[in-house]
Amino acid sequence: MKRSEEELQNEIENGLVSVSDDARAYQLVFDALKKEPDFHVSFPFADRVVALIEKKEEKRDYWWLAVGILLIVVTLIVTLALTKIHWTTGVFTFVTGYSGLVVFGVAFILLLQWVDKKVIKKQINLH
Repeated sequence: MKRSEEELQNEIENGLVSVSDDARAYQLVFDALKKEPDFHVSFPFADRVVALIEKKEEKRDYWWLAVGILLIVVTLIVTLALTKIHWTTGVFTFVTGYSGLVVFGVAFILLLQWVDKKVIKKQINLH
């Protein structure tokens, strides 16, 4: 009578010796599974894997950025061709009275970008 795999496994785990080929095969498998692997992963291994993933994502981000810029340029050209707009600088005359505000706005945005890069992102990377 042929034993089921579960019965054979239980016999081997309980230390009952069996002489069949299946039992010897199971015993070899169990012995191999009990041994700890001999390989060791170096400490910077995970850092290298993450760096590779980030590098691939960065390339993909630049590719999508290029595609987006190309589509914006194509859309602008098509829009200008279809609408036949004649550009004048009269649209921007309202800004001439607020030059100080425009300069302050640009300087404030640059300051916020610098603070974000130097302070906030460093704190996030530390955690």
